[in-house]
Amino acid sequence: MSSWWKVAKRKLRRARVRLLRGSGAPGEIAGGMALGLFIALLPVMGLQLPLALAAAELVRRLTHFQPSRVAAAAGVWLNNPVTAAPVYGLCYLIGRPIAHRLLPAPPPSMMTAGAGAFELSALSFSGPDALEVGLGLVIGGVVLGVPTAWLGYRITYGMVSRHQADREQRRARRARGLKLAPGA
Repeated sequence: MSSWWKVAKRKLRRARVRLLRGSGAPGEIAGGMALGLFIALLPVMGLQLPLALAAAELVRRLTHFQPSRVAAAAGVWLNNPVTAAPVYGLCYLIGRPIAHRLLPAPPPSMMTAGAGAFELSALSFSGPDALEVGLGLVIGGVVLGVPTAWLGYRITYGMVSRHQADREQRRARRARGLKLAPGA
């Protein structure tokens, strides 16, 4: 196995352990993860981490719910430089048909002059095309973000709950063992 893979696996394991050992109730950690996963699918590459932290803080201040900022930051990493192309491609494929229906048809003057004519400007995304691409990415991100956030919440909640229950059982066993040892 190559060394970069070993390093990546070790870093992923450390991140998972840090997330599971985080302070807070399972719902708070899972809520932060869901928030981060939702934001990860929005087309705001480069702004996702600050946006997730700001959204978690905003939710903390406006509601009684306290989502984990660490989990929100971890969830954002679903979309990274390696996975951005497939993630945004899927968002666009899902959002484009909806965006196409929402936007009005371009006027005839915006159409290409000739059917056989090739213009380099036809490859650029400007005007209605740029709006359709951008809106398709946003709509696709929201449409994919909701079920991804829900699934991430459920998985994270289960993992954290099991980890915390196991930790409490180990503490209880250790406490029973300590109580029995001095009296023996």
